[in-house]
Amino acid sequence: MNETKNNTLILLGFCGGTIPYVAEVANKAAGLHHFDVVKNIDVAEPKFPYQWRDFSFSTWYDTEYNFRSSFSKVHFAVHSPHIKYVLYHYFRKRHGVSKTRYASLVHPLSHVSTSSTFSNGFLMEELAAVSVFSKIGFGASIKRGVTVGHHADLGDFVSLNPGVNVSGFVSIGAVTEIGTGTSIVNNVKIGKHCLIGAGSVVTKDIPDGVIAYGNPCKVIRENERWQKAHKIVSAN
Repeated sequence: MNETKNNTLILLGFCGGTIPYVAEVANKAAGLHHFDVVKNIDVAEPKFPYQWRDFSFSTWYDTEYNFRSSFSKVHFAVHSPHIKYVLYHYFRKRHGVSKTRYASLVHPLSHVSTSSTFSNGFLMEELAAVSVFSKIGFGASIKRGVTVGHHADLGDFVSLNPGVNVSGFVSIGAVTEIGTGTSIVNNVKIGKHCLIGAGSVVTKDIPDGVIAYGNPCKVIRENERWQKAHKIVSAN
């Protein structure tokens, strides 16, 4: 049985590099101090520190944790969109964790326009901004220093790494990751299931399911990471 604590957030999956910044945003956004980290596979804890005195963490396997006896909200303990996609389907099918249970966490030093919307499971780190009439899907993440222009459309599980600049009327498909420092010009459409390499300048549309990078950004090959994630979900 799990020990449900007041002001607890359940973190799904395990990435030692991701857990600290999720905890930091959750603390700043909602005053949370305790986190139940629930693994679905055997992942060793990293050698580098991810716990510190301001927060407490308990680690569980999903077979040990009783989600139905806890009313705590959940969030992801990983960053990569294809892994979030796998984890969401895993915990939904095995433990009934629906989209409505996911908390959205926006750092108070960031800004989302009041005319823009975001879905559950959204994470936004500090010093980022989303302009007017933009739409952000389920499980998306915006990291520090990102700017999202007006009338942008970010699909489910989209991830924007630090320093990304998204211009106006840009569309980014579901489960796509945009690398650090990338710039995307006005009116560009990036497909779903893509990986855009760090520092790219995207001036033309990118099709679904590819890895692309460069200045100007060009398609390099199919995105094998997405294909693997899709096979895992389909098999289960």
